[in-house]
Amino acid sequence: MDDHLELLLNGQQYKKFQELLYKPIIHKYELSVLDIRIIMFLYEHEEFDTAKDIVEKHYIAKSYVSKAIDTLIDKEFLARKHDFNDRRYIHLELLKKADAVIEDVKTLRKEMFKIIFEGVSSEEVEVIRSVAAKISSNIRKAEMLQ
Repeated sequence: MDDHLELLLNGQQYKKFQELLYKPIIHKYELSVLDIRIIMFLYEHEEFDTAKDIVEKHYIAKSYVSKAIDTLIDKEFLARKHDFNDRRYIHLELLKKADAVIEDVKTLRKEMFKIIFEGVSSEEVEVIRSVAAKISSNIRKAEMLQ
């Protein structure tokens, strides 16, 4: 397999770049990259608001997600809310304090995407999105067969 394709599928190069760009936010709010990812996940996916959702959508170990959620609650970025219909389900709610993080990340993401998509046409970006969706779907199907 082509090294560039392997790196893209692996995501490590993107993660390293993201960590580099997020450094000011990490230091300013004393958060980890995972903390930021959880905040942004909850902001961008209001319909997915449980720890289980985060684990399933981001393929991150439950223990890491649980620890990050506890940290975010301790730092007052998140709150837990019990489900009215089934108290076993605990929903996560972003608190006002998370708003500043979200705005900072949105600003940095614009810069990040500007950098990584330099020289890439909007048509090519759409092709990347389409292919990524197909690959993701194929992987999910293959996982179900195991």
